[in-house]
Amino acid sequence: MTSSTRQPAVTSPATAGSAQDPAFPVAHPRPARGWLNDPNGLCRVNGTWHVFFQFNPHSARHEHIHWGHLSSPDLVEWTEEPVALTPSPGGPDVAGCWSGVMGFDDGAPIAVYSGVQGIENASEVTLARGFADLREWSQERHVAAPMPEDEQVVAVRDPFLVTIDGRRWALQGAGLADGRAAILLYDAEELTDWTYHGVWLSSDQAPAALDADIWECPQLVWLDDSAVWVLVVSRWHRTDDGGHELDDTRALLLEVDLPDQPQDLPRPRILGESEVDTGSSFYAPQVLAEPDRALMIGWAREQREQQACDEAGWSGLLTWPRKLQIRDGALVSSPAAECEGWRLGPAHHDDGAAVLLPEACDVVLPTTPEGTVPTVELRTAGDTDAEAGPPVYSGPASRIVIDRSIIEIFRADGPACTLRAYPAADQQWELRTGGAQLSWWALRRWSPA
Repeated sequence: MTSSTRQPAVTSPATAGSAQDPAFPVAHPRPARGWLNDPNGLCRVNGTWHVFFQFNPHSARHEHIHWGHLSSPDLVEWTEEPVALTPSPGGPDVAGCWSGVMGFDDGAPIAVYSGVQGIENASEVTLARGFADLREWSQERHVAAPMPEDEQVVAVRDPFLVTIDGRRWALQGAGLADGRAAILLYDAEELTDWTYHGVWLSSDQAPAALDADIWECPQLVWLDDSAVWVLVVSRWHRTDDGGHELDDTRALLLEVDLPDQPQDLPRPRILGESEVDTGSSFYAPQVLAEPDRALMIGWAREQREQQACDEAGWSGLLTWPRKLQIRDGALVSSPAAECEGWRLGPAHHDDGAAVLLPEACDVVLPTTPEGTVPTVELRTAGDTDAEAGPPVYSGPASRIVIDRSIIEIFRADGPACTLRAYPAADQQWELRTGGAQLSWWALRRWSPA
């Protein structure tokens, strides 16, 4: 059975919760309601960027996962598109269309994703064929790779496609029976029928900082300016009570040995490791390799109680797109150059010890005369000093993007930091700089097209 989907975008006016919620962003596009998590299918087609995402349009809970869809010509003017993928009754994705990427077969867009049927930690690589504009999808229930018939593999998810030396391969995040996290390797030259090649890399081969029960959302990208492969994984842990918790996202710097013979496999060699983001909210990013850069978008998780999300009617944000670079062995990210298009009006300049900022702004702090990154303290503030809250962030910062409840902090010399905080309606953001000079711009307000 084939189903063609072109569902209406969820662009009806914001629910009372999101419209009145001081945490709802103005410059981080997302639907007015519903649950949002991992970015998926990040691609650029005919000059238009597309980002899909895990989405429940019906509630602010992780249930009944669809693929939502945003598109943009410039990474600033975003259009909310119709829902792309929907769980298929009786299909391989009956319990959810989980994370994946965008592939192309003879130029046609193919959504490559984890179809789940409700069996814990089991999924099948499922394909859906898109029309040229990526706004309509045919869900043919085609499975390119079932759950591996490998007794050591107890969990799989999140397929990723990568071209190595002109050949298309696929990776999946996995968990092994002995408690190791792993990356599985497939030959995906034939996109509709993958060949399984077993465990490509496991957590016992990596530094201890990469320890996990499952590596989720693997992303492998070549950074040409550093001549290194970067493998990004998000760490998933089992808990003693039978549940699980999401940890952080980290990167391995790799050299990949190329096959000598057609039947040989590419082999990874670990050169080092790096944090990707030190914040408590960043998880499950997706990376897009472009000819001149690699762009990354992550999921910014909520840090408030589920009841508050239910009352507001929404949960989860996407970060701004970030350019990736390696500096002194660390993975450094900064907002894509296009993101300056969010700035509104002329810059404001300040060199005071404490600066009150609007609810949505972009702050730039130059390096000190000694060449170091300034140290700052960000907190909420009321009308008096006594109403100032504890620091939301204290540490080095080269650039800070504040959009109501999401804070993205970037350093010229280290990993970014993504945080969530929830100022009251009568509070402002206060940045204490120790007298360091700064410039800031208010951010324009996004509305669904």
